[in-house]
Amino acid sequence: MAKANVALDLDLFDVQKSGYIPQEEPERKVRKPKLLKSKPVSRAQTAAEARESLVAAIKACSFALAAFIVIGSLIFFRVQVTNLQIDLTEAKNNLSIAQSENVSLQMKYNSLMAIDKVEEYAQSKLGMVRRESYQIDYFDISDEGGAQLTNR
Repeated sequence: MAKANVALDLDLFDVQKSGYIPQEEPERKVRKPKLLKSKPVSRAQTAAEARESLVAAIKACSFALAAFIVIGSLIFFRVQVTNLQIDLTEAKNNLSIAQSENVSLQMKYNSLMAIDKVEEYAQSKLGMVRRESYQIDYFDISDEGGAQLTNR
């Protein structure tokens, strides 16, 4: 960085060259403060002032207590709402999990209860066989005389 030579014109601050002559202000006298003498106060006035200050203090304390209760209630209820929202979210998650498990179990149930699976189980595990047409008997109850057994 190059340093620049700067010349300052200090004559601008010379009061005699600029033609400005400051005037001196006269000294002001400072008055001595007067002390006020307190008026004699009766006991009744003192008691009344004490009662007034006590009433004012009670009003201020009751206002502060009311404000504290209101603010505390608001905070308490906000915490309750937040906790309920958390519980609701957890319940929704559990419901979603239960619904997906239900769908999975329903599909498994449907696949196991298919007619071919039931037939296969009956034949292989229970030893059942398919019926033949000669093994089927029908009852005809259309006559008024009674039911008759017929083979078809």
